[in-house]
Amino acid sequence: MDLQYNKLNLSLPHIFWTLVDFLRPEILTRRKVASERRGSSTSWLDGLRGVAALTVCFMHLSVYVHPGMELCYNADLGFNKRNDHFVTLPFIRIPFTGGHYSVGLFFIVSGYVVPRRLIKLLHEGKKPEFIDAVNSAMFRRPGRLFLPVIWSTGILMASWHIFGIEMPWGSQQTNIVWETFNWFRDMMYFMFFFREKLLFSWYNFHSWTIPVELRGSMFIFVWLFTMHQVANRGRILLTVGMTYYLEILSPGAWYACFFAGMLLGEFDLLAEEGDPVDLPWNGLTRYFRKNKRATQIIAHIFLVCGMFLGGQPSADWQKPEEILGTCPGWITLSKLIPKAYTEITDMPTYRWFYIFWAAFLTVVAINNIPWAKWIFETAPAQYLGRHSYALYLVHGPLIGILSERLFFLTGVKSPTDLASFVRFGRLHNKWHDLPWWPLPDGGPSGLEPNFLFCAAISIPIFLYAAEIGTKTFDAPSVKVSSWMYKKVRSLS
Repeated sequence: MDLQYNKLNLSLPHIFWTLVDFLRPEILTRRKVASERRGSSTSWLDGLRGVAALTVCFMHLSVYVHPGMELCYNADLGFNKRNDHFVTLPFIRIPFTGGHYSVGLFFIVSGYVVPRRLIKLLHEGKKPEFIDAVNSAMFRRPGRLFLPVIWSTGILMASWHIFGIEMPWGSQQTNIVWETFNWFRDMMYFMFFFREKLLFSWYNFHSWTIPVELRGSMFIFVWLFTMHQVANRGRILLTVGMTYYLEILSPGAWYACFFAGMLLGEFDLLAEEGDPVDLPWNGLTRYFRKNKRATQIIAHIFLVCGMFLGGQPSADWQKPEEILGTCPGWITLSKLIPKAYTEITDMPTYRWFYIFWAAFLTVVAINNIPWAKWIFETAPAQYLGRHSYALYLVHGPLIGILSERLFFLTGVKSPTDLASFVRFGRLHNKWHDLPWWPLPDGGPSGLEPNFLFCAAISIPIFLYAAEIGTKTFDAPSVKVSSWMYKKVRSLS
């Protein structure tokens, strides 16, 4: 008995310090935390994905309390108001409205990274190893993408009832039992591969990109498997044709991003191997490799064009001609959008045509501009890259749990209907009306002191929650998916 008690006592410090280590922010850790791919040829893509995830966070904070901000500069907002604020100007608007641009970058980066090992095996002529790798990738990918959503929304759902948290949107069930049934049904719908229109989980509206990630990944895997008996030259040319079809001849810009990313990744691999495949544009690529100055000029032009297109005005409630028809530059560009994006579907897919080009040109540019690539290889960018998936998943719910309350407390937001008054009316201006409150009202749209105060509190908490999320549901999803694959393969 005493021995067991002593053993229990001896285990308590271990449990305590394990918990402390789990909850400790990375900035307070003594050991240096490094990305597994830090210093590799693709580490800058991790940083790019991380910065894009942070941009999505700030964009959602911005547009949540600034209706119409996504429209072009000087657009009519109604009620004798115009969207004539500094942060809506081209290029400057990207941190405030660049969410779709960031999603396009996500898809390009996934297309570049996800099939990289498969393409290497094809280049090496290792067909049996390629088949095994495709088998493994197709099995593990759904778990890698869906398990973090399942676990994070499950934790969110339970926390509503355990801690009595009210959300500003959605309908919560009366008790945790009914909530669990509702959540389970929602997850089943969410994971349905052929789901149409609204792809998100009702427990996390921003999760709609995850089914697209799965479809894009599976599209690539099936494509490579279908083409693996074709010579590399033929496969690459057919992939170019498929990318053209998806982007120009159909409203398939999402999936064109994956294919374009795969092409960029393969071109880099071919360059590392000395261009062993005879392609029609090899002479042009060799010219630019020899003429560094011309390469830098073209790359910087691509970067400027990509960032301009990435700031495309958009809105879900207006037609393309109403949104883009009064915007300098976009008046002409809107006429070049293929009709497939406006005639085939009633969804607001028109925006994705130029988002494809924005993301594609940006990735090509950064890959060829040393100073730009260096930015995404720095420690802050790599930190964001390590936690990008968790950050993407946690920021939306935390806006509802934390930022919403901060907006009411500081007077950034006011109750607009009975439901919001009942939920948050008691918080309205509670901090703002205190005699010691130091921040003034007003200010340029998107740069109001009270709004920036809320963002300055929210974003560090988002980042810390993302660190916990990486440990809780992101990294484990990789291990669980691999474990499940091994278990299934061992079945006889």
